[in-house]
Amino acid sequence: MKKRIRDILSSQSRDRSGDRNAELLRMTECLQDTGPIVVWLHGPNGTGKSGLLSAFAKSAEDGGATIFEIDCRTVEPTVSGFLDALGESLNASPKDLEHAAMLLSGYDGRVVIVFNNYEVFRLADSWLRREFIPALTETVRVVLVSREPPAAGWISASEWRDYFRTVSLEASAEQSPEDLARRYLEEVPQSEIRQALDAVSVIRRITRPMLAALCPEIPADELFEKLADLSFVESRRDGLAIQDSVHKVIASRLQAADIEQYRHYQKKAWKLLRQQLKESTRVDLWRCTADVIYLIENPVIREAFFPSESAQFSVEPAMAVDKEDVMNIVRRHEPPAAIEVLELWWQNLPSAYHVVRDAKGTIVGFYCVARPEYVGADWMQFDPLARCWQYHLNLNGKSARAPSLFLRRWLSYEDGEAPSAVQAAAWVDIKRTYLELRPALRRVYLTLQNIGPYGPVATQLGFTVLEEVVVSLSDTPYYTAMLDFGPGSVDGWICNLVAAELGVTEDRLLDAPARELVLNGRRIPLTPLEFGVVSMLESRAGGAVSRAELLRQVWGHDYEGGSNVVDAVVRGLRKKCDENADILETVRGVGYRLRA
Repeated sequence: MKKRIRDILSSQSRDRSGDRNAELLRMTECLQDTGPIVVWLHGPNGTGKSGLLSAFAKSAEDGGATIFEIDCRTVEPTVSGFLDALGESLNASPKDLEHAAMLLSGYDGRVVIVFNNYEVFRLADSWLRREFIPALTETVRVVLVSREPPAAGWISASEWRDYFRTVSLEASAEQSPEDLARRYLEEVPQSEIRQALDAVSVIRRITRPMLAALCPEIPADELFEKLADLSFVESRRDGLAIQDSVHKVIASRLQAADIEQYRHYQKKAWKLLRQQLKESTRVDLWRCTADVIYLIENPVIREAFFPSESAQFSVEPAMAVDKEDVMNIVRRHEPPAAIEVLELWWQNLPSAYHVVRDAKGTIVGFYCVARPEYVGADWMQFDPLARCWQYHLNLNGKSARAPSLFLRRWLSYEDGEAPSAVQAAAWVDIKRTYLELRPALRRVYLTLQNIGPYGPVATQLGFTVLEEVVVSLSDTPYYTAMLDFGPGSVDGWICNLVAAELGVTEDRLLDAPARELVLNGRRIPLTPLEFGVVSMLESRAGGAVSRAELLRQVWGHDYEGGSNVVDAVVRGLRKKCDENADILETVRGVGYRLRA
């Protein structure tokens, strides 16, 4: 049986650095009653993490422990995503945090949960540290395996001081993983396999449908098996993955040699992933989303979902004792009227506040975000900005009923609202809320005193400055920027960002700004309901949309009428479309589909 390159890298590392007995001993101490509860094993690729983890698992199992390993690359970094993944390991369906803790407590002896590739789970790190692990019984231990060292919260939190341990593996300069990757690539004999490796170097994971799209000249099943047999390709439950250092070498070679071919493969991958997103169930949605994000080269978006740098700050829900620190930051940067409003938010909705802490645990920033329905009408009247946002939201009819977010303010102690590392840490955490609310999240509203520093990036990301929404607090103007994700929610927004980067253009049936249908050069004005129906169908182009979903999204969650109103609107649309009426296809027993 061929060796895997990760095993070769691990053995190379052991040969260079000597035995790992010292590190193994530090890890296995967590199996003792007096040992640490959490162990964070970290080091770059090629430093022997896999070999050390295997030795630890064998030692733990020999001692009677039960091991559950979760590959974070396949898990949505949200509470629901994690509970689903844990449920698969436990062969159960935990309903919530307490239920998961109860299931784990039912095992005899020590239980160890290993989170491998934890660097991609950064969005859920604060929740894991503050809520999940503290809810477990004393028989459970947690091992986090990452390329990156721990986030600041693990180091600064006094309660973890005696129960958290790091094990660091250093890279050797003798032979880098990239050098080994190049060596093993030279041993790939077949030209068709080399071509396939070029094609899949642009994607996060390899699946049969993706191989069929990227390499149509080779049977996908045959190619999948040949790739799976390569020593540097790992089989996962969601497909195949090329070892990171090899992946980087192949991609960089193709980019340097033939950037047009590289873009060609990206565009093919995007088209397939866009369709898969529209057809995905909730279980598969994160895998497709992560695949699309992988295509993004815009560092603002890429870093927000998959941070590559070590986390120098931790972001977590604010506690009652944090109020004075938060208000000190507010008083440092805000005028009197704005201070009063933000104090009102704390009094009425303290859960909206999240704080950013540095490595010492000091609060260096915060953000305040909430869904509009949680903002009480009785005290919203004292916040003119939130009132304006709610008014603007209400003007948008049916889409106003979809979940939205009011990002009321973010500030750092040193830089206020200006771009900074603190502000970036806050935005990474906000992306977790995006994921939790998709595929329903529609809009985000935020405010700035000075839009200038954010202008180019905000425009690139799709934010629109609402010229009609300018509020003065103590003679200080506050401007509003709004991001409308569109009917496709967060996933549709991400797909559109990739399309813009790749220069993909499509013939659109719907001119959204003009609220017109475009057929063979003819423009057809649409009523608000017609526009809503066509928008929804276009967001699922090629897929059927049920009458119930159209009622929910277009007419609103509280609409009590029957589905015949949908049929009536579709009849009106077909009449307007005349000879092109067949673009609105009836799917018997379901609803409607928009044909290309």
